[in-house]
Amino acid sequence: MEAAYLRAATEEDMDLLFEWANEASVRANSFSASQITYEEHKVWYSRIMSKKDVGQYIYMYDRQAVGQVRVSVFGTEAEIGYSVCAGMRGMGHGKNMLRLLYEQMKCDYPKVQKLIAKVKPGNTASQKAFSDTGYTKKYEVYELDIKR
Repeated sequence: MEAAYLRAATEEDMDLLFEWANEASVRANSFSASQITYEEHKVWYSRIMSKKDVGQYIYMYDRQAVGQVRVSVFGTEAEIGYSVCAGMRGMGHGKNMLRLLYEQMKCDYPKVQKLIAKVKPGNTASQKAFSDTGYTKKYEVYELDIKR
């Protein structure tokens, strides 16, 4: 994948990210599975674009926007969230995006020493992408909904 790179997201990417965020399998693999309204997205996007501790990137491949990755920085750690657009999955873009992010972090957030990702149990594609790029599984979380 020679022609791949990350670029900082801009205001012009808001609609593209809204479309990707509401794609069915992205919602299914998110910790909040409900659809996002455009108004909610606009408020959220405006907020993250103004934060210095959040990096939102667009993954480009052959001059085409193919995915997105976001980091939320907390001191020396950063939490990752990413997705690849529906027509480009299964081609190694997730792994390549994670490799590029590693390099990007050294430039944009040099104090970050650890990248963390939370992945749902059924999201085997992301689990594989993270393990194939050097991440190790640390623990599993169990919960019980007591609202009956």
